Amino acid sequence: MLLQYILECISGTLAADPPLTPPTDPRGPASIASDILNIILTADTPYNLHKQFKERMSTESWSEAIATALLHGLESAIKTGTQMAKASSHALAQAKDAAIGFAENNPVYATLIALGILAILMPWALEILGFGELGPIEGSFAAGWQSEYAGYIPKGSLFSYFQRLGMKWHWSV
Repeated sequence: MLLQYILECISGTLAADPPLTPPTDPRGPASIASDILNIILTADTPYNLHKQFKERMSTESWSEAIATALLHGLESAIKTGTQMAKASSHALAQAKDAAIGFAENNPVYATLIALGILAILMPWALEILGFGELGPIEGSFAAGWQSEYAGYIPKGSLFSYFQRLGMKWHWSV
């Protein structure tokens, strides 16, 4: 038997170990994300934050559902102004400074990113303003603006441009 293992090792035909299966956590993604969010918001130093993550999470235990739940939790905490521990406040400030620094150091890239975001959001923004597929939406900002023209919309006006976009470039998602 020992000779067989040595021969397999030399020849490279050693049977592979069975694949490791990630540990399963009986809790749901929302519960796991809540625990992670609690760690993020309460850790007092980056070292403690890292230590607590290492103790409770492994790279194999992450899932898209956990990441999504965590993202929504962080977004909610930031929007509501949840009190954050020093480590989290510091990380948020660093992320903000990095984003501002990137925009200042790379104005062309920042402009391209902003234009890309605007292109994605434009159909939604046009619809919110009332520039619909069939014309101005009753009671909307666009309808009020149109009433200022008293029935005559000048060719090439900003209103006509937005309305043309609203009729052609409608929200499809």
